[in-house]
Amino acid sequence: MFTLRRVTQCTLLGMTLSFTATAANAGTYPVELEDDLVAVCEAVKSNSRLKLRRAVKATGLNMRDLHEGLVCNGQDMLTFATTHNASKTAQHIARRINADPGVLTAKR
Repeated sequence: MFTLRRVTQCTLLGMTLSFTATAANAGTYPVELEDDLVAVCEAVKSNSRLKLRRAVKATGLNMRDLHEGLVCNGQDMLTFATTHNASKTAQHIARRINADPGVLTAKR
């Protein structure tokens, strides 16, 4: 009985610590970085490769990291560009992340 109680206490303590660590990591981004990430989404939508390159450079991250982590209106960058008919930026993103831009479009 004592060991069962001890195991339960250790399990609850471990779960509490993991939730605390998760909450600490889920903090908000600095305002400057958040503004830069919003600018990346706007540049993707603008269909301008120059604006996209400048916005990505301002974040200090590379295109692959942004594609894997950035969410623009619930979509990744390539899907977001394709959804907004930004074919130039979609092709540019696809080249940079080694993806096929034609996979996301419907074929007849």
